[in-house]
Amino acid sequence: MGPVFDAPGTPGYPPPRNTWEFPPPEVSRAWKWIAVLVGIGGLLAAGTLTTLLIVFATDDFAGFIEDEDLTDTISSQCVLMTLTVESLPITGSTPQQAAAITDQNRAVEIMVQAIRSAHPTKIREDEPAEQWLRDWERLVDARATYAEELLRDPGASLSVPTDADGDDITDRMDDVWLGESVCEVPDVLASPYTDAYSGV
Repeated sequence: MGPVFDAPGTPGYPPPRNTWEFPPPEVSRAWKWIAVLVGIGGLLAAGTLTTLLIVFATDDFAGFIEDEDLTDTISSQCVLMTLTVESLPITGSTPQQAAAITDQNRAVEIMVQAIRSAHPTKIREDEPAEQWLRDWERLVDARATYAEELLRDPGASLSVPTDADGDDITDRMDDVWLGESVCEVPDVLASPYTDAYSGV
């Protein structure tokens, strides 16, 4: 059988078509609303995230010491204080114990003074840095009183100052850091006669 040609005046087979001539599939009205709501939600979420980032970058968080220069100084001074305190165990006779407590207190006083001297403005601006430093000073005062009482009464005990809720101030002193702790109160400063320092 010979070749078959299209009859004159009839379209070729199959008729040539442009794929873009087909109408797009219909989208239900519900899906259109879902797409609109999702888009609006995405914009709101992006706006909220941007706002939070700006707030985090510019605002001071009440209850936390966060200034980087200040925390760097606190960290380095705290390391020196802690090493000094831990090298002065409270042992021996009552006068020797009282002297060790006084020497430990001096290490804390040097730390507080160094921090205050390095960043007076930042301390005022970064709440609660001033309260944190005053807590150290209150702890030192309580320990100084304790050292004096030891000389009169070997059975005297240390009374750690408390906050308005009746909790030891050492608790809030350890809780002023936004992330990893920068400076923790050495145990011996609040509990002079732990096993590590009593010779047990």
